[in-house]
Amino acid sequence: MKRHWHLPLTMALSCLNAPLWAHGTMEIPVNRVYSCYLEGPEAPKSAACQEARRIGGAQAMYDWNAINQTPYGDNHQAAVPDGTLCGGGKSEFKGFNLARSDWRSTPIVPDAAGEYEFVYKATSPHATKYFRFYVTRNGWNPTMPLRWSDLQLFGSYNGNPPQDAGRRYHMTMKLPTGKTGQHIIFVVWKRSDSEEAFYSCSDVRFSNDTGLPLSNPWREIGDIIAHENLPAGSSVTLRVFDNRGHDAERHRVELDAVAGLASNWPYKLAQKVNAASKAVRIGMISQRQRIVHITPVRSVTANRVYLNDGYKGYSYALDVNSGGAR
Repeated sequence: MKRHWHLPLTMALSCLNAPLWAHGTMEIPVNRVYSCYLEGPEAPKSAACQEARRIGGAQAMYDWNAINQTPYGDNHQAAVPDGTLCGGGKSEFKGFNLARSDWRSTPIVPDAAGEYEFVYKATSPHATKYFRFYVTRNGWNPTMPLRWSDLQLFGSYNGNPPQDAGRRYHMTMKLPTGKTGQHIIFVVWKRSDSEEAFYSCSDVRFSNDTGLPLSNPWREIGDIIAHENLPAGSSVTLRVFDNRGHDAERHRVELDAVAGLASNWPYKLAQKVNAASKAVRIGMISQRQRIVHITPVRSVTANRVYLNDGYKGYSYALDVNSGGAR
């Protein structure tokens, strides 16, 4: 059967609808629950998301923007006990409190000033009292339940952050120093017009190269997730739009039976894009000897999309023509 899928920013090969009554979560680096939602609530790809679904069901993934409580007087620890932080203290999200080291993680590389742009997807924006940013301490063990004592505050934003047309808050923070390898960034969003607060765990990996990069013009704007194998004769096209929504670039790859495997076609697309695009790169970001690299990988879920600072406001979509459809 021939199909054609056209997908907006950050939605990878899925026609899933977020609940309209809920409020938001961290998009970059991606929240753990939202990451599983993007994989597909009914058939997630990663082992960690599969286990979270087995324990708590698929509905929690559909409710990714409702990880909330009403802590009186900012007493978040009372509302969200140790061991339940990633699920916001709610039984619905218990599968996302699993202490395991294989949650899909976001590689973190700062800019030359040591800063990183955090993006919070607010499906229903609210008046904001503050955002608080925490990171796990050095020596934290990912195979043990996450506790408040495992967290260190490294940044905060008081009041309403800048918001784009897509209802995303943008906050640039100085990253904590001395962090390498796997960590969790935990974010609390507290409203100013009620006691409601939202909680978010983002699994991240800091570079083992602890010096600041000489420069890093690349900002993550989404990812490429392959939900299925594509048959021979299929094609995949990455379309890049300028800040007025006009077509700026188009990068197409034709697939045979091997290249169409779910673990292969994002890699093939990334190679084509990285060789030809001025605005975007696809792959995994890393830093070696203070130089930033974006390298495609053969993976169903690992490749991210990065935008060059010189092309602010640009976006992308993924067109999939299955079985030779045009």
